[in-house]
Amino acid sequence: MCPVTQTDLGRVRWTLAGLLTATCIFYILAYLFVALARMNYPFELEWMEGGMVDHVRRILAGQPIYAKPSLDFVSFLYPPLYYMVAAAFAKILGPGFLPLRLLSLLSSLGIFILMYRIVRRETGAAFPGVLAAGLFAATYDRVGGWFDLARVDSFYLLLLLACVYVLRFERSATGAAIAGLLMGAAFLTKQSALVIAVPLTAYVLLADLKRAAWFAGSVGIMMVGGAMLADWRSDGWFHYYCLYLPARHPRIAGELFAFWTRDLLPALPFAGFAAVTYAAGRLFSGKGREGIFFPLLALGMIGSAWSVRNMVGAEVNNLLPAFVVVSMLAAIGLHHVRQFATRARDGRWPRVALATEVLFFAQLAMLAYNPTRHIPTAADRLAGIKLVDRIAAVHGEVFVPHHGYLAIRAGKRGFVHALALDNVHVEDDGPARRDLEAEVGKAIADKRFGAILLESDRWHETEVLRSYEFHELLFDRPDVFWPVTGARLRPETLCLPR
Repeated sequence: MCPVTQTDLGRVRWTLAGLLTATCIFYILAYLFVALARMNYPFELEWMEGGMVDHVRRILAGQPIYAKPSLDFVSFLYPPLYYMVAAAFAKILGPGFLPLRLLSLLSSLGIFILMYRIVRRETGAAFPGVLAAGLFAATYDRVGGWFDLARVDSFYLLLLLACVYVLRFERSATGAAIAGLLMGAAFLTKQSALVIAVPLTAYVLLADLKRAAWFAGSVGIMMVGGAMLADWRSDGWFHYYCLYLPARHPRIAGELFAFWTRDLLPALPFAGFAAVTYAAGRLFSGKGREGIFFPLLALGMIGSAWSVRNMVGAEVNNLLPAFVVVSMLAAIGLHHVRQFATRARDGRWPRVALATEVLFFAQLAMLAYNPTRHIPTAADRLAGIKLVDRIAAVHGEVFVPHHGYLAIRAGKRGFVHALALDNVHVEDDGPARRDLEAEVGKAIADKRFGAILLESDRWHETEVLRSYEFHELLFDRPDVFWPVTGARLRPETLCLPR
C-alpha cells in the first residue's frame, strides 16, 4: 500500500473545500427558495404573525401601540422600532404579511453579508466568510424557518451584527458612536440586546478607553432616551409593556440547562466545539485586550439566547444570536487550523486540518432538511380562503382569539390577540389586568359577538361555552391550515350565542 503523500492530501483537502463551499451556497439558496415561495402566502406561517401585522396596521392608522389594555387591542411585549420600520414598508406595499416578510428577508440577506464581511476581515480570506454565512443558513430548519417570518428577529439580528462590524473594524470615535447607536436601535427592537451590550461595553472599556465614552454614551442615549420618549408619548404604557411585564414573565423550572442539551449542542456539536476552542485560544493568545473581543461577543450573544429561551412560551427564534456567533467563531477557528497546516513543516497539521474540515462537512450534513416542509400547501391556502368566507358570512362581529387578522380579512373588526391578553393575565396583578378581564368577560357574557371561534388549544373554552354553543367544525381535514412553525394552533369550532 502506497503512503499518502502531501500532494494527495492537498488534493483531498482542495476537493473538500470545494464541497464545503458548494454546500454552504446550497443552504443559502435553499433558504431563498423557501422565503420567496411563501412570502406572499396570505395567512400566518407562525401564529403571532397576524398580531405583528395588527401592530403595523395601528401605526398606519395613527393609533397608539402602547395604551391601556382593552378588548380592542393589547400590545405584544416588544419595543417599537421594528413596527415603525415595517410600517414604512407597509405604507408602500400596503398592509399585510408581505411588507413584514420582505423586511425580514432583506434583513436576513444583510445578516449573511455582514457575517461574511466580519469573518473575511478578521481572517483576510473569503472561504471562512462563506462557511460562516452558509453554516448559519443551514440552521434555518433548527430555528423553525424563522429568518423570513413577519417577526422582529431578523431585523434585530441585522442591527446587532451591524453594531459588531462597526465596533470591531471602525476604530474612530465616530465609529464607536455609530456602533452604540446601532446597539441602542437593537434594544429598541428587542430588549435582550441589553445582555449583549454589557460585554461589548466591557470590551471597549478594556481595549480603548477613548472610544468607550463614545460607545457607552451613544448606547445610553439611544436606549434610555428612546425608552423615555416612547414612555412619554404613551403616557407610561411603553414601560408597562416593554419593561414591567417582561420583568415578571415566568421561567420554566429546570430549563436552565435545557438550552445546552436540547438546543445548542444537538444542533451545532462540532461547530460549538470549534467555536469554544477558538474563543479559548483567543483568551490565552497573548494578544492582550484585542484577544477578548470574540470571547465577550460570544458571551453576550449566547447569553442573550440562553436568558430568554428558558422563559415560558419562548420559541426557537431566540437561538438565532447564539447560532450566528457559533457559526462565525467556528469558521474563523477552521481558518486558523488551515493556516497552521499551510505553514507546517511536517504532515501533522495538514492532517488535523483535513480532520477539522471533515467534521465541518459532517456538521453541515447534520443540518440537512427538506425545504418544502416550510412551504404551506395549496390545500392550506384553500382552507384559509374558505375559513375567511365563513367568518364573513356571520352576522355581527367575530372574535378569533389567536388569529384576529382573519376577521379583518373577512371585512370585520379585529380584537385583542389571546397571547397579549394572557401576558397581562399572567404578569400583572393590578388594575389594568382586572379591568381587561372584566371587559372581555362582560363582552362574552353579554354575547357581544355574532360568533366566537374556539381554537385548537381550547382557549377559555369554559367561559365561552357559558354564553355560546358549538355550531360547526371549521375544517373537514385534520392536516390543513396549521402554521408551518411555532405553536400548533388553528381555529377549530364556530360557536354561536345560546
